[in-house]
Amino acid sequence: MSEKGKGRVLRIFVRNIEVTGFHGVYEEERRDGRRFQIDLSVVIDEQASTGTDELGDTLDYRRLAEIVCEVVHGPSRLLVEKLAGQIVETTLERHPEVREATVEIRKYAPGVTGDPQWVGVELTGHRQES
Repeated sequence: MSEKGKGRVLRIFVRNIEVTGFHGVYEEERRDGRRFQIDLSVVIDEQASTGTDELGDTLDYRRLAEIVCEVVHGPSRLLVEKLAGQIVETTLERHPEVREATVEIRKYAPGVTGDPQWVGVELTGHRQES
């Protein structure tokens, strides 16, 4: 690797994925659904993906959006924390080039004291070095 590329990382992201999910502690959330906005970003080795101009040599951000939608449309979860963990875990399992994955989940929160527009979590997972 050239000196120029040493120590550089590339963050690929998808932001503000809008999806309806049936997750929450309360029965009406699981029955009626809630709006979610989700961001997913990953860190991969910069040299591995910017050395060429070919889509096959990088991680297509569409794959990240597909993981988010697949997990949100999957089994209902009581906690958004569990949902976030599943998105990070699935991302790391499917994409060995990913060193770190961060997901932020914002859930529309009608009826919460103080009237916040969104409530949610952010979770970062790292690939375990063997």
